[in-house]
Amino acid sequence: MAFKPLAFCTASVFALSLAGVAHAQDTTGADAAAASTTDSAEPTAPEIIVTGVRASLMGAQSIKKNSVNIVDSIVAEDIGKLPDNTVSDALQRVTGVQIQRAAGEASSVQIRGLSDVATLINGREAFTGTSRSVSLADIPAELVAGVDVYKTSTPDIVEGGVAGVVDVRLRRPFDFDGLTVAGGVRGIYSDQSDKKSYVASGLVSDRWETGIGEVGFLLAASYNRRKYQDQDAFNYVSNCVEDTADHCNTDAPYYGRSIPDTVGGIYSDGDRRRLGINSSLQWNPSADLSFHVDGMYTRYQNRYSNTFFIALPKGGTVTSTTGYDDYDFLSSGTTTTNAYTLTSKQAYEDQTDSYQINAGGEWTTGKAVFSSELTYNHSKLQNRNVIVDTSFNAPSMTIDNDNGGTPHISITGVDMTDPSNYTLRTLFDNHSVAVSEQWAWRGDMRLDIDGPFLKNIKIGTRYTHRTVDSQATTSSGIAITDAVTMDQLSSDAYTTSPTGLVKGATGIGQFLVMDTNYLLNNTDTIRELFGQADGARAYDPANAFSDVEDTYAFYGSFEYGFDIGSMPVTGVGGARVVNTVESLTGYDVSSDQNYLDILPSINAKVGLSDTLFLRLAWGKTLTRPQFADLNPLVSYSPSGATGDNGVYGSGSGGNPDLTPIRSTAYDASLEFYPSRSTSFTVGGYYRTIDGYIQTYSVEELGTDGNNYLVSRPRNTHNGYLAGAEVAYQQFFDFLPGAFSGLGVQLNGTYSDGKTDDPLNGGRQRIVNVSHWSYNAVAIYEKYGISARLAYNWRSSYVVSYNSGGDQAGTIMTDPTGQLDFSASYDVTPAFTLTFNATNITDRTYHDRFKGLNGDGVYSDTPRDTRTYDRTFEFGARFKF
Repeated sequence: MAFKPLAFCTASVFALSLAGVAHAQDTTGADAAAASTTDSAEPTAPEIIVTGVRASLMGAQSIKKNSVNIVDSIVAEDIGKLPDNTVSDALQRVTGVQIQRAAGEASSVQIRGLSDVATLINGREAFTGTSRSVSLADIPAELVAGVDVYKTSTPDIVEGGVAGVVDVRLRRPFDFDGLTVAGGVRGIYSDQSDKKSYVASGLVSDRWETGIGEVGFLLAASYNRRKYQDQDAFNYVSNCVEDTADHCNTDAPYYGRSIPDTVGGIYSDGDRRRLGINSSLQWNPSADLSFHVDGMYTRYQNRYSNTFFIALPKGGTVTSTTGYDDYDFLSSGTTTTNAYTLTSKQAYEDQTDSYQINAGGEWTTGKAVFSSELTYNHSKLQNRNVIVDTSFNAPSMTIDNDNGGTPHISITGVDMTDPSNYTLRTLFDNHSVAVSEQWAWRGDMRLDIDGPFLKNIKIGTRYTHRTVDSQATTSSGIAITDAVTMDQLSSDAYTTSPTGLVKGATGIGQFLVMDTNYLLNNTDTIRELFGQADGARAYDPANAFSDVEDTYAFYGSFEYGFDIGSMPVTGVGGARVVNTVESLTGYDVSSDQNYLDILPSINAKVGLSDTLFLRLAWGKTLTRPQFADLNPLVSYSPSGATGDNGVYGSGSGGNPDLTPIRSTAYDASLEFYPSRSTSFTVGGYYRTIDGYIQTYSVEELGTDGNNYLVSRPRNTHNGYLAGAEVAYQQFFDFLPGAFSGLGVQLNGTYSDGKTDDPLNGGRQRIVNVSHWSYNAVAIYEKYGISARLAYNWRSSYVVSYNSGGDQAGTIMTDPTGQLDFSASYDVTPAFTLTFNATNITDRTYHDRFKGLNGDGVYSDTPRDTRTYDRTFEFGARFKF
């Protein structure tokens, strides 16, 4: 089915929803009954019904081919089946999209390395907590019909993503012909945590012809419980041990060498639950009038912990040090006697409740189409943590900071599983709540002209009112007054750690920490041990902030079309004008901003032939700062008496002076579609970026008179992002017999981004931007079998700058890749068995301190080593 480009541009109005319904009926999953494997140039070939992976890829290719924007898409293979386990995981297969992993999942999504991604649900702005985007991992993949990644914009798309826009399309009742019931369940085993988890989902949808017109209703739900474990071994920043004569003690055994403040490891365990419910009511009283009411609710709950082992090389008597061959001023290893050594249990309990309610309608009269909708978003984020540090004395401790990129720690002379050796030291007892709500209204009008050049014009307006309120306790340690050892506590108050940290590379065996559930379930008992009153601590007024933001937007656009000889040219041009009024207040701090932006854009698509297309796009974008980044408050964390650290502690805070990120984007692509399941595309892009926001650490004087290394977001200027993308997909139907089910997806991206250093001058790489990334996916689909083996790889990128210490201040990753597998077998047309495996090669992540330090001296030394769960999943889906 051919679609006007407009149907893919109008991301926030009911017109898109109806166009998307028709589109989904043609191209998504098992409902893609009209999809054919035949070449588009052969309309007389017999129609073949396709499902599964092939239908998914054909649907995504159809969206890309027919859109006026430069867009890449994911289409669900069937109800409840995206190609990967989560929306974020699935997006990593999209050309130019990279992800970062933490807590057992893809935790963030970047487009061409930039994390400033606007997220929409069915074309409507959505968010989680105080952020400006929705956590894509919180949207159950089982509820999703497809995901569109817009790399260029049109005036009617909501502003907000310098990197691009991700639109998650949920299912609606008019997507289906009639009564549809579907569901599925998966069991998951994670090897590093040695835990079992599960996912269950279901959908019911129907539509009826009634005396008041056609009515449809859909209800879908998903529940996901996932247990996971990440592991991390770390070297923290290195600082000198000072004496009265020298900045660095030059006497034996120090020899002027800087020693890491801490070396150790972390087991991060979680028990995460996600609930998602989606409902939709559609009503068409007549052929030219339609209404809808949609609702989406998500709940995220996570009880998780960090189990720390913290060796303090300077926390005793240093008897020897060794230096790196190339950087002798940095210690590569130490031996310490009577070493004060810490363990810590950080127990957390987080919950986020978010919902979106939307109501709207569309009326067609003559050549005019009017639409309007009202949306309410609400999100409440609650966090609680109880942290108890414990200590023991290590008679002898030897540390190799760089044992193949990972620290190795050897401790002798103490039984680390004896509770009588551990003393309770410090309590951190904190909680916070952040509530955000938004009302958004928009109205749109499209007038079809169908002239020789001008095809239609659109105008529209949008108003939003959003409030953000955040409160938190003061994150300061509470020292114990009377010494208590672990053996004085009940046996359920503490626990033994796992063993074999990061595949045994650290040498750390089992040790004792407080128990996660005991800390969270018996917090008053812990408070009493530290001389504190029962009950949660009061919020600190100095840690409260609120923000009120109103936006007023107007857009006008036109769709055009004409021929250059035998080549049709189509496109959309126009501008979006938006006024932002912001008022932020905090403790003794306030900030008011009022700024107007004009965001013109134009997209053009040239049909060089029936199968070859050229796209060109130009436009301006606006990305407002995250609300949390505007928070003027600072949280301080003293380091304690662990040797000379250079600063008293660390801190983090926001910056109320942040300004929006503004960009001018230039994009071009050449796309070849020889058949409905085969494509080859190549594209290039260039963006000027002004005001890009990155986090930097600077020494600041704290309220207690001590110096802290404080991290804050700051605007950078005169930046750019440039690169190229290439993608190819094909099914090899020409091969004989069973081999004709083979297919392949390949894509790669090159990116280069730099911006000004706001602290030291000069140019530096934009954080998170890998120069190279690629996906290689082998596919097989035949005889009811669908299988996909996918490898994702990205090159090194900058994690952060200005880390402090005498070693290099820049943290950079090593290149990393992951291999995943998914398969399904259709037992019957209504019943499918599934199997998935992730992280098959059991990858190891490394990052390093690499580059120049504050004195301009180069070094390259290890920082973190991380390992993750491999997961194996068995499941089943049904639909009738």
